[in-house]
Amino acid sequence: MKVFLYILVVFAVFVTSAPLTWESLIKSADKDERYQKALKRAELSNSGKNTKIWDKLELRYKLDGFSFSQHDFELRMTPKAFGEGASDKAHWDAQVEYQKARLAEDRAVLLYDRYDRALHYLMRKSLNKLNKDLYQVNVDRIEVLHLKSGSPGFNPQDLMSALEKETAIKAEIISDSTSILHAENQLRLWVKDFDSVDLDTSWLPSIEEIEKDIETITVDDKFPELAKSKGKMNSEISKAGQDEASSRDYISHIGIGYSLRIQSLMKKYKDINYKDVATGDYNRYYDEYMEKGGYNEETDSYDYNFLLEKLVDDKDDRRTRDKFFLNVGIRLPFFDSNKDYNLRKQVITLDAEGDYIDDLRNMKLKVAKIVEDIYALIAQWKVQKEYTEQVNAGAIFEQFAQNAGSDPLLLLRARESAIESDIRAVKLKKDILELYLELLQYSGALSTEGVENHLRKGIN
Repeated sequence: MKVFLYILVVFAVFVTSAPLTWESLIKSADKDERYQKALKRAELSNSGKNTKIWDKLELRYKLDGFSFSQHDFELRMTPKAFGEGASDKAHWDAQVEYQKARLAEDRAVLLYDRYDRALHYLMRKSLNKLNKDLYQVNVDRIEVLHLKSGSPGFNPQDLMSALEKETAIKAEIISDSTSILHAENQLRLWVKDFDSVDLDTSWLPSIEEIEKDIETITVDDKFPELAKSKGKMNSEISKAGQDEASSRDYISHIGIGYSLRIQSLMKKYKDINYKDVATGDYNRYYDEYMEKGGYNEETDSYDYNFLLEKLVDDKDDRRTRDKFFLNVGIRLPFFDSNKDYNLRKQVITLDAEGDYIDDLRNMKLKVAKIVEDIYALIAQWKVQKEYTEQVNAGAIFEQFAQNAGSDPLLLLRARESAIESDIRAVKLKKDILELYLELLQYSGALSTEGVENHLRKGIN
């Protein structure tokens, strides 16, 4: 039963596994955690900024006295300073562009790693095959030298050199195999399940295509690093603009309120005179008024000027519209100065622009150096390629055959020379592709979404 389950598991893995292709390798970048976080940052920043005409909106409450009869409610708004809305929008737009540039840079880095590892794998496979061919040529040479060991023209030093070369080539083959295995393990970190590697070499650009593509390369803001630098520059300048605009807060607040009076709780002190207690409005205080000074029993006379202080009911006799009030705070700018903010903005602007110009200059120097190195390598590659074509055409073999006669060692040397030339050409192509891939990363050509051949598409 266990054997049957094991067979089922192996069969399931075999069925679900597929070869690793360029398409599956590029798709894996979309699932990378770094790209997902960068994508989320860009989406959040691009979701839009709420536009408001105020900085703060608050509800204020005031209790007038602990009798709880008078309550003031006020809705107070702190308006934005003059020009602050425009500066806020500029700062937000700069942040959006900065996050877009970061997203493009992160995707370019992820695809660079994948393309670089795939190129390394393919180039090592080519070198491994050529080193095995070279090893076989050297084995044939050793066999010929053993056969000639008894002849008068035999040189033991030639046999010793061939044996030493056999060891060196074997070490190269082992190194290639180890590097291929390591590259495959690295590819498996990005694409989990595959049963073989099927990276088509036709996906790679030719040397002629690379040479043509780098002829018209232009360093500009499309480069993610420069776009990020420009976004940072605009962000710093707009932030300085925000600080400058915030100094123009000439209206500190605007409020509209309502004054509420609870009449059943309203009381007031009133100086009651004789007329008040006599007319009936306050006649309930008549006896108290007379007792406390309104009537003199000794003289049997009334004091009409006597006032009795008494806490009595009050009433709210205001009109409804008079219960509302307006509260405005205006800052007087006569003794303020915006020169400090303006000067600070100028300094920040010059510093930010200087940083961007430095980044632009460094990128131009970096790209120029890479292009120069590529041209130098292409020149060497053409020499090797021309020699290899001559060998493959048979012209050099015919010349060796005429000079060699019946000596096979010269023919083996011709074959060895052709293989060594191929090895040098592959190594040069590997260096060219690596530098070209670096240019693709810098230029943003690796930042485009979707599955496509970024190598053949090129920079321009």
